[in-house]
Amino acid sequence: MADAAWKAAHGRLKRLPVTDRHGRLVGVVSRHDLLRALIRDDAEILAEVESLVGRHLLDPRAVGVAVENGVVTVTGRVDAALVPELLASVGDIDDVVGVVDDTEAV
Repeated sequence: MADAAWKAAHGRLKRLPVTDRHGRLVGVVSRHDLLRALIRDDAEILAEVESLVGRHLLDPRAVGVAVENGVVTVTGRVDAALVPELLASVGDIDDVVGVVDDTEAV
């Protein structure tokens, strides 16, 4: 699927034919559908970030997390010593394209 998405994107193709193992046409897939299948949506990213926050902090309710178009915003009052590691861990999550630090160090 990743190869097909790459070919569609780089070849500027809007649709690709889908064939069976005998080379017979069985359908057509759009570039948009291929890319959506490869990239997680914001809700899935949010769930993983919230799980990560729960593992890093004693009180995960002290932190708010929002995700928009793959950009994660972290808010709340957090121990200053934990912030760099937490933000780095969030940035390492697949499909996170950026991290905004709106935390208040305590």
